This record gives sequence, C-alpha cells and structure tokens, in this order.
Amino acid sequence: MTHGRQLRLFLSDGTGSGPRFYEIVNRTIQALGIPAVRIKEANSPDWPEFQRPGVYMVFGLTEDGEDRLYIGRGEDVAYRVQVHPEKQPFEVTRLLLFTSKDENLNASQVGWLESSMIQAVNTAKRITLNNANCPKIPSISKAELATVSEFFEDVKLIAQTAGFDYFEKPKTVSQSPLAEAFPLFYFHIPTQSIEAKGRPADEGFVVLAGSHARVDVLKGLSEGYRKLRKQLIEQGVLVSDPSAENRLVFAQDYAFSAPSPAASIVAAGATAGTTAWKTEKGEGLAAYLESLTSKSSETAPDSSSQ
Repeated sequence: MTHGRQLRLFLSDGTGSGPRFYEIVNRTIQALGIPAVRIKEANSPDWPEFQRPGVYMVFGLTEDGEDRLYIGRGEDVAYRVQVHPEKQPFEVTRLLLFTSKDENLNASQVGWLESSMIQAVNTAKRITLNNANCPKIPSISKAELATVSEFFEDVKLIAQTAGFDYFEKPKTVSQSPLAEAFPLFYFHIPTQSIEAKGRPADEGFVVLAGSHARVDVLKGLSEGYRKLRKQLIEQGVLVSDPSAENRLVFAQDYAFSAPSPAASIVAAGATAGTTAWKTEKGEGLAAYLESLTSKSSETAPDSSSQ
C-alpha cells in the first residue's frame, strides 16, 4: 500500500523563481534548488546545510534549445557546483543540490548515489545526460545500502516535485492509477501502415512501447517537435523498425506532455491529438473526455434544491 508523504518547501526570498529549500518530514534528506545566476549563494553562510558531502543535478539548454542534464557529487557540494556554469557545454539554468541533515553521508555512499542516479537517467531516457561515463557503483555494507537506497528514493521524489522527473520510465498501463479509468487510444495512418496506441496518464499522454512512428518528417512539423523527435532517436526511444523501412518504433513507453505532441511525433507532422487519438470504437479523445464530464455533471447533486 502506498502512503502519502509530506514534503516541505521554503522559498527563501518569498518568490517562486528564487532559491527553494526542500525537505521531507521525518527523513534526513534536504535539497536546494537554485537558479544558475545565483549559484554563489549556495556556497555562502546562508546555506551551511549544503557545505557538506552530497550529490547534485545541473540543468540547462543547448544552443538549439534542447534540455540537458549533468549529475555529479562533491565532498562540499555547494563548493563543487561553482565550476559548472562555465564548465558545461550547455547553458546552465538551474541546479538541484542534495545533502543529509545528519551529516552521515560518506564518500562511498555519495559515490553510490551518483552512479545510481546516472544509471537511472540513462535507463529512463527522458533527457539527454551530459556525463561522459557512469562511475562504477562502489561496494558498501548492507546497512549502508539500506540507508542510501532510501535516500535515493527521496532524491527521486524531490526531483520529480521540482519538475525534473527524469529517473524513471513512464508508468506502464498496468501500473498507472489511471489504468482502469481510461481505455486504450489508437492512432492509425493506413497509408503508412502505422499504428500507435497510448493512454492518458499523470505525466500527460503515454505512447506505449511497440507503437509506430513515421520516418519521413513532413514540412508542417514545428521546430520544437523536430528537436524532440531528434532527441528521442538519439536516446534510443525511437528506433528503426526492422519489419518496415518507412517506420520507426517506440522501444519503450514514453510520456509526452499532452496528446498533441504524442500524435505529432507519431505522424512526423502537426497533428491535433484530441482528435487523432481514438478509442477502439472510433471515439476521439476530446469527445470521450467531454462525455465523462457530461456524465459527472449528471450525477452531481443539485445545489439549487438544497
């Protein structure tokens, strides 16, 4: 059974764009999200919590506007991250630092966390990682492994809450809490023998592994979708279909932010996802969701009669 978690967020200067301090109630983890332009503040007396061993995530954009991530560690994590705005080959926009309140993270545990974080991001394939290699996971005792594994779960939760959900693949249909709420939706392009299937999910819209996508890009595909498509190919999410030269195939489930990006990548052209995705009976996604809203309003109590 999954239980709720209480996560506290402190906005140090009272704005949502400035430094953000995260902690999970009754856990040792603490995190600092900070804009790259204010990185020096992390290594100041204002944040002594982060002048100790820990791991960090560096986020940014390439010249083409593609997302990039770098993961690292440091004995003094606030000091260590100071080199990254100039060191990275992409424009750094924000950083997320993680340390322990009880100061018990040692070098081996920090090394384990760094390696595990890199491996998880590489496996999930939701962003391009700029680390040249993945350090070997160091050997630690069973007691340490239990502690650091729990810490890693907290790292993933805070990163996801902060908007950086890069550690895990999208939930499969059977794992999603919405699995029984929605039917499968299909997108067919008969002239290209392309069939894709997916389902609404917490992440947006998940296209399922084995779905097809068109190889040739159409003129109407926006630059943003072209970049996303290129990224999916580079990450191995979209691969050549050995059974058809004119198709790509999704090697894993992939979560798009909305139905239209999902449909546009499948079609390799601008496509409205709310009408392209249809149930097995041919009902469009928009019409299906509208019918759910109508049913909900019909069953709602009439406040005027109270």
